[in-house]
Amino acid sequence: MKNSKLVTRIVAWLDGRISGAESEALQQELRDSVEARTIFNRYSELDASIREVADTEGVGAFSQVSGSSVAIPKRATSYYVKSSLVIAALIIVAFTAVLYVQDVETGRSIARVTGVNGTLTWTGNGGKIVQGAGSTQTGTRWSNVLSEGAELSGGTIEGMAQDSWFELEFHDGSTGMISGYSILTFSDQGQKKLRLKQGRFSADVKPQPEGKPMLIHTPSAVLEVIGTEFGVEVKAESTTLYVREGKVQVRRVYDGRTVDVLANHRVVASADSDMSPQFVVPERTWAQTPVWRNIASSGDQDSIATQEARDYDGARNLVLSEELAILPAQDTDYIIRSGDFFEIRYEWMASMWWAAQDQVAIRLFTTDNDLISGTPTTFATLLSGPSTTTGTYQAGSGSVHVPATEARKRLFVAIDTQDGAGELHGVAHLDDFQLQVTHFPEPGSPRLDDFQLQEADFPDPPPAPTATIIIGGRVRNGDFNRK
Repeated sequence: MKNSKLVTRIVAWLDGRISGAESEALQQELRDSVEARTIFNRYSELDASIREVADTEGVGAFSQVSGSSVAIPKRATSYYVKSSLVIAALIIVAFTAVLYVQDVETGRSIARVTGVNGTLTWTGNGGKIVQGAGSTQTGTRWSNVLSEGAELSGGTIEGMAQDSWFELEFHDGSTGMISGYSILTFSDQGQKKLRLKQGRFSADVKPQPEGKPMLIHTPSAVLEVIGTEFGVEVKAESTTLYVREGKVQVRRVYDGRTVDVLANHRVVASADSDMSPQFVVPERTWAQTPVWRNIASSGDQDSIATQEARDYDGARNLVLSEELAILPAQDTDYIIRSGDFFEIRYEWMASMWWAAQDQVAIRLFTTDNDLISGTPTTFATLLSGPSTTTGTYQAGSGSVHVPATEARKRLFVAIDTQDGAGELHGVAHLDDFQLQVTHFPEPGSPRLDDFQLQEADFPDPPPAPTATIIIGGRVRNGDFNRK
């Protein structure tokens, strides 16, 4: 039952205007609800204060007989009494309005859940805590809040694990998402106000009403958003903003300095940063990325291949996805020899929707016709292992001796993903990929010193095998920066 109906019944009871049916309903609600009893006590105290003022000045008594009306004093009251009664009445009206507004705002939906993953905790306006990912949910009307399609009235959502993510859509079509260990509070009472305490938040914001931009507060900055697409990451002492479309105004909390960040620019707001927006090269498609190509079943060469939003060294990185529509690969142009020893190294970072057990999987393969489009045979899969640090690049490596059966075939490499029993939509970023080969002649292979002539000087021993880079840096676009 809404608080507005409860307040109406309480006021009617105090004035002696309540009907028998309404009186019974009020009594039942007072028996069942602690909140109702609290509100009733507050109104009773206000009513008692008004009566005390009235009795002191001889205004007269208020009848509380069911169905009777309030006794109206015939003689004029003093200015002080009139003022007191007016003030008291205004207090009741204001109190009623506040309760009504709070009740409406608590129950009014402002957004809808459009996606969830991993362990999450949601705290609603009423302080109710709801946990997801298999934990027991609190038995409230919001107990299904962490399911797709649920309506929210505002509150705080917290990602409790690396693979956690939460996506919502406001009623004007604006969307937002947190990922990883993130804490976001959101509300909309005519103006969207959000507070990102930590972690990552990305949004696509529709044009906002004039004079009421979306406000995003972080410990180190305040972002003012009219309508744009952007991503923001909050750490203990800094806020990093990357704007994909439109413009976002950033005000640093430390000294109030304000800058406008335009599309394809990034800025870091911290006590020691210069607050200078830096240009970020837009995302590049597979068709725009030399050597590498998308060999997934769809083969879409116009989808995103690289970007700089999550750079490792200030440059471009490869975007990995568990989606079946993306599989980066290349023809190394190298012919495998018996005795080859392959080694790989790279830097990678787990990002949105990446589950705790998801891994990067480097696959070395040959094909039946020495073309990348041929039927593949994978002879080695080198896994990264699960991510150990959230939002930070970490090293990946691996090595393998090539099977003799693959000798004299062309080498192909694919940078794939391996699912850890989650949903197939995790995203990761990879940079500075290197593949090198060291050739070790197999035991028993003829060597020059095996044919040494009698009484001739022994030749110098052959040099130790050395590694040759097949992919790495600018060699076959191992840094993903070639144009």
